[in-house]
Parts: sequence; C-alpha cells; structure tokens
Amino acid sequence: MIVMKKIKNIYIAIIALCTYSCNDFLDSKPISSESEDSFYKTDEQMFKALIAAYDVLGWTSHFPFANNIPFSEIRSDNANAGGGTPRDNVFIQDMEIFKNTSHCEIARNIWKKDYAGIYKANLVINAEFDSDLTKLYKAEALFLRAWFHFDLLRTYGPCPINLETTYPADYHFMRESRENVNKQIEADLLAAIPYLKEKHEDSMVGRITKGAARALLGKVYIYWADWTNDNKELFDKAAEQLKLVISSGQYYLFTEYDKLFASHQENNSESIFEIQHTTTSGWSNGNADLKLTGMEGNDWIKRVGMRNLMNSILYLDGYGFMLPRKELYYYFIPEDKIRRDACMMSPDDVLKEEKAAGNNNIVWDVSGYNQEDWEGFVSKKYTIYKDYEIVGNQNLNLPGNERMIRYGEVYLLLAEAYLRGTGKYGSESDAIALIDELRMYHLGKGGSNPYLTVADLKQKYPDRFKTTMDILWYERRCELAGEGDRWYDIVRSGRAPEIMKPRFPEDFDEEDIYIPISFQEITASGGSLTEYPDPEDRAGLYTE
Repeated sequence: MIVMKKIKNIYIAIIALCTYSCNDFLDSKPISSESEDSFYKTDEQMFKALIAAYDVLGWTSHFPFANNIPFSEIRSDNANAGGGTPRDNVFIQDMEIFKNTSHCEIARNIWKKDYAGIYKANLVINAEFDSDLTKLYKAEALFLRAWFHFDLLRTYGPCPINLETTYPADYHFMRESRENVNKQIEADLLAAIPYLKEKHEDSMVGRITKGAARALLGKVYIYWADWTNDNKELFDKAAEQLKLVISSGQYYLFTEYDKLFASHQENNSESIFEIQHTTTSGWSNGNADLKLTGMEGNDWIKRVGMRNLMNSILYLDGYGFMLPRKELYYYFIPEDKIRRDACMMSPDDVLKEEKAAGNNNIVWDVSGYNQEDWEGFVSKKYTIYKDYEIVGNQNLNLPGNERMIRYGEVYLLLAEAYLRGTGKYGSESDAIALIDELRMYHLGKGGSNPYLTVADLKQKYPDRFKTTMDILWYERRCELAGEGDRWYDIVRSGRAPEIMKPRFPEDFDEEDIYIPISFQEITASGGSLTEYPDPEDRAGLYTE
C-alpha cells in the first residue's frame, strides 16, 4: 500500500448515499474541508467519518472488476470473461486464463480499494472521541476493517495488517502470517459484536448488525479451519456464531428463490450483509464526477449487462462480460431448475420474458459477443433491470446492491461446520436437516412443491452424491452461483487444481491460487512486499 504520512489538514470526501427506498442511511452533507484538529469531536462528525468508510464498499467506477462478484465468477469455472473480443478489457481476460501479472490493473485496484477502506475505518476506530453513539460507530468500523482484511487475505494470501492511520515515511509494510491476519479479523469482529444492533430502523437499512458480524466471523472461522488442515475446533467456533444468527429471528428464507435477486428486492429478509447502491444520486459527467473515486450506482453491473440488446422493455443493455458457462448450466440437476433459471438465462429466455410483458420488438444480436467465450447464457442474478428511477447519467446511476452474505448461505456454512467439526454443536443429521430445510424453501417453495431431500439425492444420484459433503459442495455452487463465492470456495478447500488445471493446463500453477500484489505497490514498499506469498504460506491450498 502507498505509505501514508501524517498531514495537518484532512480532506474527507463523504458521498451522500441512500438505499433504493431513499432512506437516511449515509445521506449526509459532504464535507469539503475540515481541520484535523477540529474533526472527530462530535457524534455527527464521527457518523460522517463512518460514512466515508462505508462508501469504499461501493466503489465501482474506477474499479469495475475489482469486486468480489465478477472477479470470483470469472476467475473460477462458473463464468467466462466475455466482452466483445478475446482482448476486450485485457486485464479481466488475463485474470480468467491465469496470465495476469503484477502489472494487472485489477490486482492493483482490489488492493487499493481494500486498504482505502481500512484506512477510513481506522480513522473512526482510532479517534479519541467517545460516546454511546460513537461506540456503535466504532463497532461498525471494526466490522468494515475486518471485512477488508478478509477480502485481502483470501485474494492475495497473507497480507499486511493495518491498524494505524499514519505511519512513518520509512515504514516498510510486509506480509503478516495467515494466522496473524485471521486473529486480527477475529479480534475486530469479537470486539464489535457487543456494541452492534440486532436491527437498524428502516431509514438505516444496510448498516452492519450483530447478525452480519456473526455471519462474517463464522465464515472467517471456516476459511481459517480449511487453511489449517481442517481444524475441527475452528469449525466448532464457526458453528457457535452461525447458530446465533439463525436463533436471532432476524432473517427468513425466501419461498420464491427466483425473486431473491429480482427487481426491487434489495435488503430483503435474507439480506445479512449487502453493499448499498442508489440510482438517484444524480451523477452526470463521468470525467468530472468520478474524480471523487466512485459513483453511488453500480458500475460493474453495466459490464455484465446484455451486449447489443435493443428495444427491451425489461432490461438495459451492457458490455457482455461475466458469461455463465454451459458446464455450469448442466451442473445443476434437472430437479434444481428453479435455482438454475434464477442464475442464468439464454436469448430464448429473454425473448419469452419480453413477449410475456407485451414486447414483440426485442432485438438481441449475440454475434457482437466475444465468440470464444459466448456459450449461450448471460447472468440473471446481476442484470440491469429497467424499472428503476434514474437521476443523472443512466450509465452512472445503475441499480444492483451486492449481496455479500445472505441467510441461505448461513444455512450452508452452518451445515459445513457441523459436518467438519467435532460434533460439539451439531451432527451430520443436523447438517442434513439444514440442507433439507434450505432446499424445501428455495426449491420446494416452503414445502408446497416437491423437492429432493439429501436422502433423495443420494438415492437418485448415487454416483454423484456418495456423501453428505458431496451434496454440501454441490449446494454451495448451485445456491450461490453468480454471487461471487465460487473461486474462494475452491481455493480454500484445496479443489482449485483439480477444477481449473484441466481447463488451463499450461497456465494454472501453484502461484495462481492467489493474485499478485501489483508492481506499483511492491515498488512503493521499497521491495518489502512480495509479489506472491512464500510457498509455505500456500501449504494445504495447492495439490496436484
């Protein structure tokens, strides 16, 4: 990261954000300039500083592929890069085929975004001012710091831990051990949980809650356990936290899975941690507005929208990246059509939707896609719905909250913790009950429609599902397809080589379980940062 020196005047760019319901969350007046000596002295100022930390979550304008969702889907076996040609947006094309280098803009931008978020969170956490409200704000900032460190750890491997707002000019940042980074993330989340709210009022929807912190901590423990030779005690710690999320009664499974990502379904009953965007911020001129480092609409969703789509009454067009693969389509068993069709759609599907809505004039020329990557499908979970009020430039104010952790995933994380833990908190039968309940809601519409249970799956597909763990991995891929978890799942579980090397036998190797730290950051560190982690820090994650 670029070394930050102490400065006398601090200029805090705080963007006024709101959710789609135009609530008050992050809807604050920007501060053009504040003296550092006079700031962080009141609850109002602390809240504005917290907003600045939240704001980094939604940076998409200069960082369109520096986002968990398109990055993880394209890096994995779920999606091809797409675009208009095989070299359209060369950095994401190289990221897909494991030819990325330390000069890759995506590798640089994920790093920049996460450490910018950590820096802004540290300004809140380290402020001397204290009050009851500020304790809440600092707890939310602790969650954000933990999230950004977790994103760095699973993307780059062991990374520097940043807890200060300023460092000496000659300070050299170095990779910490994976264990130390995990311990810091754990410490931040455990410190945050007592002060966080169970639920925010409607005008504050989207802010971090106890459920979000516990769900993230449970997920962190599961990754940590995977990274330490399947540590059963860490799986137990995950179970302990995840059970509290379910027992809180704050979240509910949808009975209509196909509506989870539908138009105007942001912040629904399955939302636990969701990055907020708005279509009404009024951004108008990209060259001028984007100097503030990121509009409040979702820019990367424009990249995955349907290319050369014309006359649609349902969807806005886009650039055609993140194309679901045919292999993913056939990965779903026929009985899971509901989840498959909610994840991806074909030109025929779009045509039928448009005609059902009364539109017979739809034109979609798929010959404009990168034909090396076009396999007949586009993303459905993240597509550009047209029925939102857009204020300002249409391309700069697009809809699409990013669902980082939702309730359906908590069921699968807890089931995994039961299957892989000591049995202290739950057994295999408890894991099966969770998977069956999730399938009952998402595939059986709450039990009103037939669906296959775990026992049914083993009986009907005995060669494919020999164990409950086989079903767990199947469920994670199908339940979360298109949501940005696939790459991280196959890496943390050591399955990346068996899955990716057959696709890219000449290019995938041990280093590729992580992406490189950029040349610019290595140079700025004076060479103390290494492009990739040491081989021992990749132990257990790479096998041939």
